[in-house]
Amino acid sequence: MKHFETVYKELEDLLIIKLPEYIDKINKKYNDNQILKPFENTSLEENCIKQPCFVLTINHGEYSDKDRIIEHETYNIKFEIKISENQKYKVASFWRYVESINKLFAEEETQHDYEVTDWVNTTLDI
Repeated sequence: MKHFETVYKELEDLLIIKLPEYIDKINKKYNDNQILKPFENTSLEENCIKQPCFVLTINHGEYSDKDRIIEHETYNIKFEIKISENQKYKVASFWRYVESINKLFAEEETQHDYEVTDWVNTTLDI
């Protein structure tokens, strides 16, 4: 349980506190009048009504024999990005959010390793 709590707290810090800074960096990078708004979420468990927002689901992942031996925990995280249907350039906005998340994971020093491994529609696997 302690491992889950540290992962949860770290994700909360990354996605609620630090991600807006990375979204701002992406806005400055492209500087094309297509401005990404920070997510409206104020906590990870919140079911946000305003958009853009995200829904986060954390599950234990598959363990290999090596993981069990070294007591390595793996989590399967689903990060669904919700963008308003009437937003202009919805697909481009989605990929810019993904770019900001990848940049966050690459640049921030964390206790755990995070990476986007796959996506389906607007849901990322982390």
